[in-house]
Amino acid sequence: MPASHRHPPNRRLAWERLQRGWSYEEVCERIRTAMRSCGEKDTGLTANTVRRWETGERWPDPRYRKHLVTIFGMSASELGLLTPDEMAMRPVTEVVDEIGRLLSMITADGIDRSTFLRNLFGAGVLAPLLGEGGERLPAAVERGRGVDAESAEAFARVVDRQAALYWTSPPEEIFQASVAHTRLGTSLLRAAPEGAVRQTLAEAAARSALLSGRVAFFDLEECHTAARLFRLALSATRECGDHPLAAAVLAHAAFVPGFGGRRSDALGLLDAAFAHAWHGVGPLTRAWLHCVASEITARCGEPKECMRHIDRADQMIDTRGEDPPWLDFFERARLDGFAGYSALTAGQYEEAARRLRTALDHLGPNGGKQRSVLFADLAAAHAPADGDQAAEHLRRAVDALEEYWYAIGHERVLGVLDALPPAAATRRLGERLTDLCRARLPELTM
Repeated sequence: MPASHRHPPNRRLAWERLQRGWSYEEVCERIRTAMRSCGEKDTGLTANTVRRWETGERWPDPRYRKHLVTIFGMSASELGLLTPDEMAMRPVTEVVDEIGRLLSMITADGIDRSTFLRNLFGAGVLAPLLGEGGERLPAAVERGRGVDAESAEAFARVVDRQAALYWTSPPEEIFQASVAHTRLGTSLLRAAPEGAVRQTLAEAAARSALLSGRVAFFDLEECHTAARLFRLALSATRECGDHPLAAAVLAHAAFVPGFGGRRSDALGLLDAAFAHAWHGVGPLTRAWLHCVASEITARCGEPKECMRHIDRADQMIDTRGEDPPWLDFFERARLDGFAGYSALTAGQYEEAARRLRTALDHLGPNGGKQRSVLFADLAAAHAPADGDQAAEHLRRAVDALEEYWYAIGHERVLGVLDALPPAAATRRLGERLTDLCRARLPELTM
């Protein structure tokens, strides 16, 4: 098709497909099924047709659009299926509903009038009501936005600094700082112009929300807060179109239902993460995704599946390729840690101990928090055959918690402590752990 006849790429449709972990063929088959249920004939729809809808080479016919709306459970405008002329024909009632939704933002989020107007224009709501001459107003609003490249880059630099501080700062303090910065990013993103500035800001806002969610989940055990922050991060990745970052957010989000034993919810999020991984994601990121899958399937009682994911991660870890600089929470030693936990779940205690010792020997400078987890798992690996050795490793895990508090490490220590037979050494460890938790109470109530 000549370039002059191409439509803009439909990023909304592509993104929603990826969020569900669907391939082109899966979308195609879902449309075919919907058509059959309505008694419609098979028209020769192929996966390549779906691909061409997303790239802008073709525009979906109305017969397909109605089924896309159904299978995605979203409106045509949300899926980018309406042309500008069709958007202008939206019923006044729908436009008024949209204005009502945006008006609610003023009380919910405390935004000012100019930001509210910018959201109206960004949503394409006022254009149908303004009529002739209305197209001149967005430029005037644009001049008042006040978010430029320097501001976006400054915001991103703070995200980088906070991510670096995460490894050594008290969880409550870094969480408060990070969440405040996430809120600022969300506010700035509403006011950002389209283009490079908005992409820079969206990527940084996504990383900020991801960091806040990680602290909430792994350090503070605030699962519901973490889930909300991961949803916010995912929304920002849609703005910037960053596939590696979207994969990372989805995989982190999978931890929440995965740790809660909600297998299907967790694996659904992981499927979407792996779908994004087909788009320019480096080997280290892919290895980490398999490690996340290994831990979740291990917690869901699937030892064979979790070891399969570790095998895949082992194959990828040393493959050459480019990975994003923000992937500072994964390295070879972390893979050994995941592998040790998986082997432990599979009852392979010697293999678990070997991988866990390797992980402890090679942890990088950001490995302080992880030590409590690794020592607790090493204690569990020794517990069946050597209670004294298990107690010693558990003591070192508590030492690590005293230096760097980590909620996941605390969970692992408690699990092993409960499984060990009562003895003087384990009672002392329990008392130390209780004292440590009590000492943290003033911090949590500040």
